[in-house]
Amino acid sequence: MSCAAANHVSERKNTKAVPSTGFEKLFLSKVNVVRSKARKCGDEYFPAAPALILNHILNKAAHKHSQDMSKHQFLEHTSSNGDTLVERMQDVNYLWSAVGENIAHNQNSIGQVIEDWLRSPGHCSNMMSADYTQTGVANVNKYWTQVYATPK
Repeated sequence: MSCAAANHVSERKNTKAVPSTGFEKLFLSKVNVVRSKARKCGDEYFPAAPALILNHILNKAAHKHSQDMSKHQFLEHTSSNGDTLVERMQDVNYLWSAVGENIAHNQNSIGQVIEDWLRSPGHCSNMMSADYTQTGVANVNKYWTQVYATPK
């Protein structure tokens, strides 16, 4: 099961991209392979998009959301305390001009979650959008979160 959300409004504090864990780098590598080729997401055509870079603040936000979904056994873009993606970005002080999120549950591998997202127009659009330059990723007990953003 998967869900996609996107916003394009301004919020919080700018941050720098930094190296992350092996899991995060592998996820990033696989997503950037997807972005390197033009594709259709539903009825919408996307040209190849520039590679995303990992951001430790976005990794933290993704991990916190995956952890929350795992702990409370739910799959939603709204956190168990009612926070939206925008509010979660405020909580980690990330200033953005564009932000989006893909979530999923029960996939066994990075490859499987990416393939599932590619079959969904909304998720595929988030992955392919050139509006996003940075990402953060997490998997907690098969609760997957990928946050996409562009800093302000």
